[in-house]
Amino acid sequence: MATSIGPSSDQLNISIIGLGVIGGSLGMAIAQNIPHAIVTGYDEPGVLKQARKRGAIHVAAPALAAAVRNADIVFLCTPISSILSLLPRIARYVQPQTIVTDVGSVKGAVQSVARKTFRKKGIFVGGHPMAGSEGSGIAHADPLLFQNAVYVLCPDRHKRASYRPLVDVIKALGARLLLMDAGQHDRAAAVVSHLPQLLAVAMMTMAIRENNKDSSMLQLAAGGFRDITRIASSPFPMWKDILSGNAPEIRRALREFKSVLGSYDKDLAASKLRPTGRRFETAKHFRDAIPRSSKGFLHPLHDVFVWVNDTPGVLATMTQILFREQLNIKDIELLKIREGRGGTFRLSFDTAEMAARARVVLRSKKFRVE
Repeated sequence: MATSIGPSSDQLNISIIGLGVIGGSLGMAIAQNIPHAIVTGYDEPGVLKQARKRGAIHVAAPALAAAVRNADIVFLCTPISSILSLLPRIARYVQPQTIVTDVGSVKGAVQSVARKTFRKKGIFVGGHPMAGSEGSGIAHADPLLFQNAVYVLCPDRHKRASYRPLVDVIKALGARLLLMDAGQHDRAAAVVSHLPQLLAVAMMTMAIRENNKDSSMLQLAAGGFRDITRIASSPFPMWKDILSGNAPEIRRALREFKSVLGSYDKDLAASKLRPTGRRFETAKHFRDAIPRSSKGFLHPLHDVFVWVNDTPGVLATMTQILFREQLNIKDIELLKIREGRGGTFRLSFDTAEMAARARVVLRSKKFRVE
């Protein structure tokens, strides 16, 4: 079994069960970043055909047993209800040291079943990449989906050495690893992921009701409303298992949110807006601290802002300078641009030290750095 990810590593056999957005993106990212990995996929024949065409898998398995029997790592990329039913079946076929992981956004229920299932062979480590797409299916897979995304692992009682190959794969995809207890994960996910989904749907439901009374309502739904309700477009079949699987934590989050809304109601009724003002200030402080360059809940990257002239090749010049200094850009974003004049780039680095070095290097090359 391969124990490291590197150019001289032995062949790594990875199986992906379910080749939708996450599974397909995972396969494409592995193919691009881990050349010694052989990816086997298992799904419906039509999906397997598309996955082969898109470069997400090397081998299409005709049956579940064939897909996992010789795997070093198995990724379960199906809805949670399917994950729960697949775990006992997979446990019958895997090798003693095979690492089995999932990508479901609820960890407690999955880990409970896995703990009973993988007692004699197989090492189960719950996983949740904080990345996704509003689209569905292999057609929307993206090999860059995991870049800078938080990838949560819930290793239960396993020592890190036993699932080290999985950690190496995740890091090779450009994701940012976060180890959490399953219960801690589900509480956090309820607040920052599951509750916002319900709120977005609730806001749209309310707006639709009002629009039925006054058809001008949705005509006023500009940028702010669209931004807040963007995730209301997510398909319910994907969310059904999540809402069911994490219902206790989501209900707790809903009760807390009702309490917060009740405070606003009381303030407005009493015409006392000072407490609301303090909430605005606190919200701004913590909202501004959320990392812009991270796709999930984790530590921030360190930003450098560079103003450049609107001239051909300026971006290539800047990135080549940093490359020569071995300063790896983790994320890049064009914030502002004025045609014919220039624009501001945000460059993000892993550490404050790397960001400081980047500022020095770029300034020495006459770039305007903030």
